[in-house]
Amino acid sequence: MKAVLLAALISAGSFAHAAEPAGDTGAHDPTLLLGEGGVLHVFTTGVGLQRLRSGDSGKTWHREAPVFNEASKPGWWAQAVPEHQGLDVWAPKLFRHAGKVWVLYSISTFGKNTSAIGLASAANPEAADWKDEGLVVASQPGDNFNAIDPDLFIEGDKLWLSYGSFWGGIRLTELDAQTLRPIGETRFIARRKGGIEAPTIVRRGDWYYLFVSHDLCCRGVASTYNIRVGRARSVWGPYLDKDGVAMMERGGTLVEEGGPRWKGPGHQDLVGDTLVRHAYDAHDDGKPHLRIATLRWSPDGWPSL
Repeated sequence: MKAVLLAALISAGSFAHAAEPAGDTGAHDPTLLLGEGGVLHVFTTGVGLQRLRSGDSGKTWHREAPVFNEASKPGWWAQAVPEHQGLDVWAPKLFRHAGKVWVLYSISTFGKNTSAIGLASAANPEAADWKDEGLVVASQPGDNFNAIDPDLFIEGDKLWLSYGSFWGGIRLTELDAQTLRPIGETRFIARRKGGIEAPTIVRRGDWYYLFVSHDLCCRGVASTYNIRVGRARSVWGPYLDKDGVAMMERGGTLVEEGGPRWKGPGHQDLVGDTLVRHAYDAHDDGKPHLRIATLRWSPDGWPSL
């Protein structure tokens, strides 16, 4: 219902400046959660896990204190990723479940797959006292996957965790609804040697859609990130693009790529028809900023901007 409200705000014009949000919009790997009364929350990669808040339906953004500080930094980080530096936290995913707000996040070092996905919970997204809920999944050298970039898809009483960056590609596993830990099998659902990461799974009608980011982030105006999508009749896939190419075979229909100003759009999150992602601003020395837009859907069920 909240996703429907957010889409309605945008369509009605309350979100008129969504493509060019004002205020403190510095963000990388954003995830969106809709609060009460038109308040929006975005968590992003950064020191301690960065938090942005908008009280005017996304027109203006303000930065809040991060989730973690030196006193609240979980001790298991150093055990799971010994080379991890300080309070550097990546790629969060916000969601509601069992009366709480939760955030999945990544601990890693650039270019390596000694990585871990962690979990924290709070009563609300503005809380100052987030509870460490521990390690969810980890990867080590020799594994054919990288345990970063988590996404959570909830369907009824089923919870699905997708994650991955480079290596063998994007993986999917079911989570136990009480422990929020993997149960059953884990399966690759998309791969691409040239770069694939940051999955987002949503359902629309009878189709499950898998959004991913192709190519390379984190290079300022030289970033080549672009957003792709495929769809399937089952959450397990196989996900095919508009041309029928499997996402396990490098497929993916283009949703958005960089333009003259906004370079390397990617690491998307989707709430209803509202797409949030970052892009690198050629007018601001290639710094990453929050971008928000409404997806439109073709009669045959393919999204575009």
